[in-house]
Amino acid sequence: MLMITDKTHRGTSLLADAASLPAASCGEARLLSLQGNASLFSQLTFPRLRPLMAKLPPRWFAIGAVVAGLPVGLALGFVDDKGQAELVSLIVATAHRRRGLGQRLLETWMADALGRGALSMSVRFVERGLRHEALCALLVRAGWTAPVEDGLFVLGRAGPMVGAVGSWAPVSEKLTKQSVYSFDPLCLTAADEQRVKDLLAVDDAAQMQGPLRLWPRLEPEVSCLVRRQGELVGWVLAGPSSERWQTLSGSESLNGTPTDPLIEYFEAFLDPSYWHTAIAVGAYFHCYRKQVELFGPQSLALYYTDTSRPRMVHLTRRRFAPIADRVETILRSHGPSSVYPAHN
Repeated sequence: MLMITDKTHRGTSLLADAASLPAASCGEARLLSLQGNASLFSQLTFPRLRPLMAKLPPRWFAIGAVVAGLPVGLALGFVDDKGQAELVSLIVATAHRRRGLGQRLLETWMADALGRGALSMSVRFVERGLRHEALCALLVRAGWTAPVEDGLFVLGRAGPMVGAVGSWAPVSEKLTKQSVYSFDPLCLTAADEQRVKDLLAVDDAAQMQGPLRLWPRLEPEVSCLVRRQGELVGWVLAGPSSERWQTLSGSESLNGTPTDPLIEYFEAFLDPSYWHTAIAVGAYFHCYRKQVELFGPQSLALYYTDTSRPRMVHLTRRRFAPIADRVETILRSHGPSSVYPAHN
């Protein structure tokens, strides 16, 4: 058992239940498998994750590196109940970089993940994040796939976005045709529920959850059902959230917790038969306008779209990105398949 002390804790161990792993050749660095209270390493991860370090949750695990009793590196992640391991952060102190320590941390984290039943591994990070090029190179050296675009985050102030979207001629035209399209409250009839199931069964709805599954997370006042001549053809689903913000907070230029209200737009879907219309943008406009009424023009609107929905990515880049405060490309890499045990 390796004891590391901190004067702020009167000499008591902050790693009393950390198991020491065999040291390898990297100066005097030693790797530790961290469990329980690992708060001494909290400065080696993103601010949003630091509270976790005081008591790592059951599915979370970390590998720490120490030199002369001081923490100098950390690899942190978790394995979910389906065997998917996610590397959440990997940081080496500036003075100890370019010594192979990052690769040692990553490879040891991978071995630990396998020991915890991981059947796959992945990592997601902001393209413009601090030192992302070094991380990309490290992942490839360790046998991970070359990082590819996984989606887009868009963050903007609701007031300016309402002003910009409302001025688009196609949107204004569609919004005047209330006899054709309407944006209704989240009130589902039995027929609507069956219609939701039918829409979720189409190929374009892959990975969609729909209003029934997302219901506990929703703020009905900033969500809507899209109808065409009374028939349910789509929806925009939103609610308060910090989850997406936390992912963005790992970037260099956006850190901490927002002081203004944050509404995350979890999901938007429209029957593919009507994708040629501007009604999807009109539905967003309706929800943004409601957000301004409820939370003010400086409230934040945040949404994410992944590459499995190329038409939505195109719409995001063409229409919403130019008027947003921030647009971030998210990259994803997968661990080497050769490390996973064979299973039937």
